[in-house]
Amino acid sequence: MNHGVEPRSFLVQAGESLSMQNEQESENVYNTTRLSVRSGSLKFKAIFLVLSFQAILLIFTSHGLLPLLSSSIFSSAFVLESRADFESMASGLSKKGVKAKAPAAIVGKSGVKHEFAFALVPDYGNPKVVVDTELSVKEVDEMKVLKFYVKVYDVSPEKAVLCVSPKLTGRAAALAHEYGIEVLENDTPKKLIPMAVRVIDGVLGSK
Repeated sequence: MNHGVEPRSFLVQAGESLSMQNEQESENVYNTTRLSVRSGSLKFKAIFLVLSFQAILLIFTSHGLLPLLSSSIFSSAFVLESRADFESMASGLSKKGVKAKAPAAIVGKSGVKHEFAFALVPDYGNPKVVVDTELSVKEVDEMKVLKFYVKVYDVSPEKAVLCVSPKLTGRAAALAHEYGIEVLENDTPKKLIPMAVRVIDGVLGSK
């Protein structure tokens, strides 16, 4: 009796169907395994980072340096924030026709390029103002002032401003005064930005 399907043809179709099903199941298993491995890898990386950070905290704590680590992290955050503030100020001044840059790379008399946090740089002549920042967990010493003065001497601005937190040592302050550097000091680093803005506004207002 003929039912319209030959036994051999039926077996071939059944075999192909079973093969396709096995391939699909294998692919599903493969994809699931990949996701599992990837998830496991991410979890391992996360655990490694946590353990690494805990190890760093343990080292700093055991040596009494935890305040230094906290201050360092805070200072780094302030540097990024102040850079954004100076960039915003430079952008606003540029729209008013004032040549301002933040950060500002200026080539000095020696041919060396120096970078400042902010500067008013005309098309011709020396910079009107250069500004830099120095942050520390303790009073800033004279070496930081000397480092700034070397750059200032080479680019010869009309005004040099150094933003310091918390403050300069007595010797550093005397050196800054001798070099004609205007120093802005504040225990709170974020307050240095508006202080610098007032100084820059004063320079622009006097022109």
